Amino acid sequence: MEESGLACDRCGSGRCARPHAWRHRKKVTDLSDGAVFEHLPIRRIIFCTGRTASLVPAELWRGRFTLPSVLETGVHLLRDGLPAAYDWTWDAGVDGSPVSRRTLRRWHDWILRRVLGSAWAWLAGETDLTAAGATPAAARLEALLAKLTSLLLLAFRAACGRALLDKAIAGRALPRQRARPIPGRHPPAPPPDPPRTIRPRGAWCSRRSRRSPPEDPEGGPDP
Repeated sequence: MEESGLACDRCGSGRCARPHAWRHRKKVTDLSDGAVFEHLPIRRIIFCTGRTASLVPAELWRGRFTLPSVLETGVHLLRDGLPAAYDWTWDAGVDGSPVSRRTLRRWHDWILRRVLGSAWAWLAGETDLTAAGATPAAARLEALLAKLTSLLLLAFRAACGRALLDKAIAGRALPRQRARPIPGRHPPAPPPDPPRTIRPRGAWCSRRSRRSPPEDPEGGPDP
């Protein structure tokens, strides 16, 4: 549970999670060798707040393809271009490429912004890779694939709370916890209400005496 990076909004951890149901992914394809996994079981859990989540395997992404094969497709996108990467994905399909050109363009942007961008500082620190900008993007992604393991993907998910290709989500502020009562100490009493002025019935406001209008300082008649 800790390796998944999931946490309860109320508790701040995953200790309150319990099994909820099973969910089956109909079809998952590995673009590297064309292997197809059908009816893959995924455990669903529920927190004390009623929110549910999925315990996804390390190499499984939220899409229909394995995460390492998506990154390998990204190497072809960055190094050879979109047409060559589209032709490379034909080998993983039965009746053509299982990935559209539009999806490949979206993967290209996500890999540049999320993997080689926001996540690269953490990945470089864990795998001793070169810093961003020192080598071309395709070479950096290929070097990451050589060191990519399931433990590394789980560690990233536990540290960042998301998968490697998912969009970074700002952390939610945890709700304030009430202070625990200390034995033998009473809570401070509320301040007493100020005394109210008692007025006779009907006197809801102070009466003002009528006075004559102020006289003209010059003493002359009004024009």
